[in-house]
Amino acid sequence: MDAIATISPGHAGILIWAVWGLIGLFEGLVASRVLGRRRVVFIDVVIGIVSAILAGILSTNFIGDTPVQLFLISVMAAIFASALVLWIFGILLYKNEERFNR
Repeated sequence: MDAIATISPGHAGILIWAVWGLIGLFEGLVASRVLGRRRVVFIDVVIGIVSAILAGILSTNFIGDTPVQLFLISVMAAIFASALVLWIFGILLYKNEERFNR
């Protein structure tokens, strides 16, 4: 729990970076598995990791007062932002596939 206490808006510890990365990795794998179609797993994983880390960084800089709040809010932001970006990417990819298959 000491690692959580070191999180500040200007400095995120290595633990939180790892958590954000794992969230993005997991969501990318789930998105490619669940949504199937012609999705590329590598692209889904990269999009998931990048969006989760970006959401975590932005949330620690702009939201929360205490270290525990920062940790929990950044994890929730990473989960929701990564899912949202993967969902939007899936919609855009699916619409393009429909247009080319006509």
